[in-house]
Amino acid sequence: MHVGPAPALSSNGAPARSRPIRALPSRNQAFTGRAALLERVDAGVRRAGEAGAEDRGVVSLIGTGGMGKTQLALEYAHRHADEYGLVWWVGADQLDAVMASLTALASQLGLTAVQPTLLIRALWVELAARRDWLLVYDNLDDLGAMNDLLPPDGGKLLITGRDPRVGRIGRRIDVTEFERDESITLLSRRCPSLSPGDADLVAAAVGDLPLSVEQVGCFLDETGLATADYLTLLRSQPTESGLDDRTVAAHPGLVSVVVASRDRLLTTGGPAATGLLDRLAFLAPEPIPLGSDPAVGPPRFGVRLGDTATAALAVRKIVALGLARHTDNALQMHRLVHSLLRARLPLAEHAVTHHAAEELLATITPGDPDTPESWPEYGLVVPHVRELLSAAATLPGIQLDAEAFRTLVLKVQRYLYVSGQSRSAVGICRMTRESWTARLGPDHPDTLHSGHNLASNLFEVGEYAQAREVDQDVWERRSRVLGTDHPDTIRSAHQLAADLCDLGDFAGARALDEEGWGHRRRLLGEHHPDTLQSAHYLGSDLYELGELEQARDINAEVWKWRRQVLGEDHPDTLHSAHHYASDLCDTGEPERALELERWVLERRRRLLGADHPDTLRSTHYLAITLHRMADYPQARALNEDVWNRRRLLNGEDHPDTLRSAYSLADDLRALDDHTGARDLHRDTWERRCRVLGENHPDTLRSARAYAFEVPGDAQEPPAPVAEVPPSP
Repeated sequence: MHVGPAPALSSNGAPARSRPIRALPSRNQAFTGRAALLERVDAGVRRAGEAGAEDRGVVSLIGTGGMGKTQLALEYAHRHADEYGLVWWVGADQLDAVMASLTALASQLGLTAVQPTLLIRALWVELAARRDWLLVYDNLDDLGAMNDLLPPDGGKLLITGRDPRVGRIGRRIDVTEFERDESITLLSRRCPSLSPGDADLVAAAVGDLPLSVEQVGCFLDETGLATADYLTLLRSQPTESGLDDRTVAAHPGLVSVVVASRDRLLTTGGPAATGLLDRLAFLAPEPIPLGSDPAVGPPRFGVRLGDTATAALAVRKIVALGLARHTDNALQMHRLVHSLLRARLPLAEHAVTHHAAEELLATITPGDPDTPESWPEYGLVVPHVRELLSAAATLPGIQLDAEAFRTLVLKVQRYLYVSGQSRSAVGICRMTRESWTARLGPDHPDTLHSGHNLASNLFEVGEYAQAREVDQDVWERRSRVLGTDHPDTIRSAHQLAADLCDLGDFAGARALDEEGWGHRRRLLGEHHPDTLQSAHYLGSDLYELGELEQARDINAEVWKWRRQVLGEDHPDTLHSAHHYASDLCDTGEPERALELERWVLERRRRLLGADHPDTLRSTHYLAITLHRMADYPQARALNEDVWNRRRLLNGEDHPDTLRSAYSLADDLRALDDHTGARDLHRDTWERRCRVLGENHPDTLRSARAYAFEVPGDAQEPPAPVAEVPPSP
């Protein structure tokens, strides 16, 4: 082996600098943002020589494909090149390329050797003797093959790669999506005609993925497509939307990156890993919790991927190829990778893969949807259920849903209802009912169950007429198919009664609820939770019919037994306490009512949160009781808060919002703000006329309240009647 002449030494013993040695790709003149990441890279690189520093000036930039790791490393190298005597770029995706690059570096340093391995060894000796070098290993993803080709300690090493295992070398820095302002800046540079608002829409559509932001900006500039047309193209034909174009920096397009990675997954991970990847592409691009193999220990919440070894290999290979992230025991795929993987699958295979994705998601076993402790689990499931239901409508022919998936969907619908997300639930319930009607038939138990849930949520968003129409249909079908004594038929009867009650037909509601109560008492006994539910409904009807003492006695009895059977904090127990407090106030015991209302409100706030519909009902009724006890300032403060929350959550015309407006107007009148009371009563009356109809009891109350506030009436009407908010 021949080694070139030893370098001259400076006065401090370090090699004296002669001409700088440089080998860097051209700088990206459109590099955008990343200021915080660049600072973190610099801090990590400069740790070499510090006491206790373990990474010795080595930084690994880790991220999935398209995150801009290479551009970040390149920008850092160009910014700091003048600080080093030697800056060398090594393309590390292929072993041959690494050897060629390191051989060229050795030649620049005047080193020679007969064998390549000896030349590399000489190069390491040379680099170990000096401190003024920065090497960049770009796209290092095969750590085992490259282990002997990593430089010695002494200088600085910057690595980019997709495989998280590469992050074990030195300090790991995760490279993620652009911040939105960075996306907008780069889009505007590539397509100056794009407005900031349109750039924001495009950035959101591509998920702020730096590679795609660059590609799409160029594509829009070249094609002149309107933003709306481009977004449609991106959704329907992602492979034709510029994502296969090479960038200005000659980086392969995202389509090529994804396809190559998927092909490599088939080689390294086998059919099990690629099958899992394809199924994930039919779920949502949101975190997918990973469960455990129940055969080896306590089950962990999440999808079950099979035995531990198979699951670990599949996840490891998918993550190593940058096709998904693995954080907090969940896999998450970028939305564009998700779209491109689905688009590359032949249409003939969509139905089979969609069905397999349903079966995969159905391996999740969340808890009781009525229990708030289970709600975080359901929150992770909802996006995937919505994605599968939405995609089902685009599949050719009639496909059968996985039975376990239907069970999960019904639980999700229930969760959305009890957690106060009825507006979101309506869309899911409608998609489900339409799909299952076509696939299973209108009389299938799951179709009818979904219709029941749809009506429940329509009721909560104030669509009483639509809720009644759906409930009537479900009740009639259940009565015919299942019989009038079937538990599901009785549930439908009670729900239809609730519709009738809010449409003002209190007598019709009472008849249905009494019949259901009778059925359940005979079939289940007096104190079964379902029987207590029937009695609860009947108490509400009696209250609306003015039979206050009888309603109070029923609600007191139901509350007592629910506390024993279900516990004090169960939502049904709190419903009964809420109703009983209302009865106490109206039958002359406002102090007891106030104490009970505060007890219920404290629990609902703790269990459900301040904006849950049940919490707002409790706060509203507490305000009504305070009003009746002449504490008008406090009543006004509470009513105003609930009114504002309901306007924000439900809109100006929702029946609950209008109940709050009515009560607030009463508070204003009591505080001698007659102008404010008159204006608010008039607005509420006009809205109720549109929403509920002129003859609805609530509309008539508003008409009387407004008339009472109008001065100069020839005949003074009686004082307005205070409203009581309904409770489930």
